[in-house]
Formats: sequence, structure tokens, C-alpha cells
Amino acid sequence: MAWHKDILRWQADNPTITWIFWILVWALVFYLLFHPGALAGSI
Repeated sequence: MAWHKDILRWQADNPTITWIFWILVWALVFYLLFHPGALAGSI
């Protein structure tokens, strides 16, 4: 679990990068949620 603490420590030291990462992740999730054809090759 030491690596997990390292990740949390890095996120605490770099909050801007962490916010940008999660915004991009959620943008992708919502894009795929509302455009399911993008994943299926637009059938």
C-alpha cells in the first residue's frame, strides 16, 4: 500500500494536474455515456 500513499502524496502536491486528469476522465465517461455509437463504431 506504500505506492497508494505515494500517489496520494503526489496528488496533494500537484492538485492542478490531478483536477485536469479527473476532468478529462469524466469528460470521456460522459461523452461515451451520451454518444454510445462512438464506442460501437457508429452503427
